Amino acid sequence: MKVARLDRAGALCAVQQFATPLWQGPETLAAPVAQTLEALPDGHCVHAVTMTGELADCFSERREGVLRLTDYLCGRLDRRHSCYVYAGNKGLVTATDVPACHADIASANWHCSATYAAQRLGSGVLVDIGTTTTDIIPFHQRQVCAQGYADQTRLHTGELVYTGLTRTPVMAVAARVPYSGAWQGVAAEYFANMADVYRITGDLDERFDILPAADGGAKTRYHSCKRLARMLGTDYVKGTTAAPWLELARYLAGQQYETLARAFTGVMNQAPQPVHKRIVAAGAGRFIIEKLAREHGYELLHFEDLLPRVDAKQGAEREAEQRDVNNCATAVAVAALALAMAA
Repeated sequence: MKVARLDRAGALCAVQQFATPLWQGPETLAAPVAQTLEALPDGHCVHAVTMTGELADCFSERREGVLRLTDYLCGRLDRRHSCYVYAGNKGLVTATDVPACHADIASANWHCSATYAAQRLGSGVLVDIGTTTTDIIPFHQRQVCAQGYADQTRLHTGELVYTGLTRTPVMAVAARVPYSGAWQGVAAEYFANMADVYRITGDLDERFDILPAADGGAKTRYHSCKRLARMLGTDYVKGTTAAPWLELARYLAGQQYETLARAFTGVMNQAPQPVHKRIVAAGAGRFIIEKLAREHGYELLHFEDLLPRVDAKQGAEREAEQRDVNNCATAVAVAALALAMAA
C-alpha cells in the first residue's frame, strides 16, 4: 500500500509505502491504514483511493475485489473524513457509486498517474516501473490516449507489461542464459526473482526492497547469488568468486530491459496521436527508465518534478524523498486530483 499526504497548497507533506501481501486478504491493510490515520493532523481531511489489487487470488473475480477493497478502505477512512474512489474517466466517485462503476475502478491506478501527468504537461508518455508491472501510457492535449483500459486490453496493446523490478520471477525473464561458456536452460521454479538480480548488480535501492525473498531468506548479495545459482541447478559456495553470478545478473537485467524497450517502441509506434518526446518516469525502476529515455532520444522528467515545491530540503534528504515520490506516484496523483476537485 502506498500513501501520500498533500497540504492545501498541493505541496507534499508525507509519502510512505507499506508491504501488504494482499493475496492473504484485505485484512493485511489493517495496520497500514491504522498507522496512516494515526499520523493525520487534527481537522477534516479528504481521502482518495485508487487500486490495482482486485486481481489478487483471495477474490473470486475482479468485481468482488473492487467491492471488498473499497468497502474495507472507505469503511475505515469515512469514519472521520470524506473518502472518494478513482474511476478513470469518470473521475472521483463516492463509495455508494462503486458498484455501478466497478469496471472503471479496477486497476485504474495507472490512469490516475497518467491523468495527473497529462494535466501538468500536456503531452508525453508516462513510464512507471513498479515491483511487479510496467505501465507505458501516452498522453496528449492534456488527455490520456492509451488504447487499452482494463488489464486484459492493456496487456494486448503492450501498454501493460507484466515485468517489474523485484517480484518478477527470473524464469519469466529468460528461458535460456549464458553460463560457464555455454547456453543452458533455466529452472521453471520460483527460486529467485528480479530483486535478487538487482541486488547483485547493485541497482536495487534498499528503500524499495520491502518484500520477502523467494525462499523467505536473507536479502543480501550473497544469498541472492545462492538463489540465482539454484535457477541453474547448481550452488554458489561462500568464498568462491561471485563474478559468474554478476555476469548472469547483468544478462538478466539486460533481457528485462530489452523486453521493456520493445514494448515502449510498440506503444509509441501505435499511439493514435504523436506525442511530445518526453518521458515522465515513475516507480522504483527509475534507473531503467533513465536508460530508456537516453537510448530512445527522449527528454526525461521524474514524477516528482511535476509537484510544487515549498520545502527547503537539500542533499540526501531531498533525494530520498524524490525516490519515494517516484515510487508512490499513484498515491501522489490521486491526492492531487482530489485536492483539485475540492478547490
